[in-house]
Amino acid sequence: MRSPREILAQIRTRYSNGWRDWLVSPPNGFSFSLAAPDVTTTAREATKVGDWLRAWRTWAGEHPKARLRSTTRRTLIGAQEIYTHVEVDDVDALAGLSPETAAHWARAQQRYLQLLAPHLRLKPRLAEIVDLDDRDFGLLLLAAQWFAEHPQSGLTMRQVPIRGLHTKWLARHRRLVLALLDLDPSPSSPESDDELTPEDVDLLGLRPVPRQADIILLDPADRRSLAGLRHLRAPLGEIAALPLRPRHVLVVENKESALPVPDRPGAVVIHSLGNFLSALDELPWISGACVWYWGDLDRAGLALLSRARTVHPEIKSVLMDRRTLERHHDLTVEDPTSRVAAPDPTLTAAELETLAQLADGEGYLRLEQERLPWEYVLLQLSGVLDARRTVRPAEPFAQDADERARWHERVGAAARSGARPGGDGRAGR
Repeated sequence: MRSPREILAQIRTRYSNGWRDWLVSPPNGFSFSLAAPDVTTTAREATKVGDWLRAWRTWAGEHPKARLRSTTRRTLIGAQEIYTHVEVDDVDALAGLSPETAAHWARAQQRYLQLLAPHLRLKPRLAEIVDLDDRDFGLLLLAAQWFAEHPQSGLTMRQVPIRGLHTKWLARHRRLVLALLDLDPSPSSPESDDELTPEDVDLLGLRPVPRQADIILLDPADRRSLAGLRHLRAPLGEIAALPLRPRHVLVVENKESALPVPDRPGAVVIHSLGNFLSALDELPWISGACVWYWGDLDRAGLALLSRARTVHPEIKSVLMDRRTLERHHDLTVEDPTSRVAAPDPTLTAAELETLAQLADGEGYLRLEQERLPWEYVLLQLSGVLDARRTVRPAEPFAQDADERARWHERVGAAARSGARPGGDGRAGR
């Protein structure tokens, strides 16, 4: 026979385990078994059972939102009404059985209704969000709304026009902000820290301070003039002032793919720019070079390529074509990113075709550049970095301007809604 105290403990446990799911899909009702005495116990321990029944009647009188379900036991001493279950109609009534859960549920409901487009990625963070004080919760909503409206602002943290927002607050609450934006933090990002990582800054579309650039000098002659340094990371202004005259510049999205690129006379690698592709416009020594872009073969990678070409119109892509995607289809994975900004209208017709080819069923594919076999990568890079002649830039746009505009409009709508690109929302194959 369970006492009111034991049942209240069960109710608190059920609430603690389920309230996040109930915000999305509240159940119709709840039932808790009282482990009612059987016929033999009812007859043999009449005094104990009587005390138990009186305790439950008292409890039910103090909690009118709960009901006691009963049954009749026929014993040697006559018919006895025995309570078998506590029943509650809904979550509001359940939470109301305890002052703590009642206050928590009211707060959780109120805050959940204020969140931007609640989704599954928020569930692990709901407890933190509900526990925030009112000031921090208000600031969280303002930050999430601003970053949703300005996904690629290019501002520094201090330039974000939100009163009360500072770097340490954003660093401590960055996982909540990213969750509201339906973005995943970097796996290497610490759970708690007072500083934003470069990956955090990149995800939020901000510009790091001071702006740094990473380059790799593939030409031994360039290294000799810089005391043998091959990999440099320095403020952008210092990188821009280097006495370089490369014939080829390879812009690589990720550091892991850039580091193994072998030496090539007259070649320089720039890597890990992320969204801060405006840096290409501040490096005077790339103006006379053939500039190549190699990024992940996914929607985000092609969007970055399009922005790089907006900054440097003559940039060409390498290892981002349909043939590479089809040849290594077995190395693709599902693209987990839900929010991807539409590309700038600078992709070539072939690149738009590759973008459409990424659509797979109801989702999208991702072929990360690190997964490509290195022998294949070297063959393709050698084909462009060993070229001695000046390579004419690829046709930067699809042939028909109206068709190009319509295609980009559909891509933009697809990126906002999560639908697939194509004339009817389906990608062409």
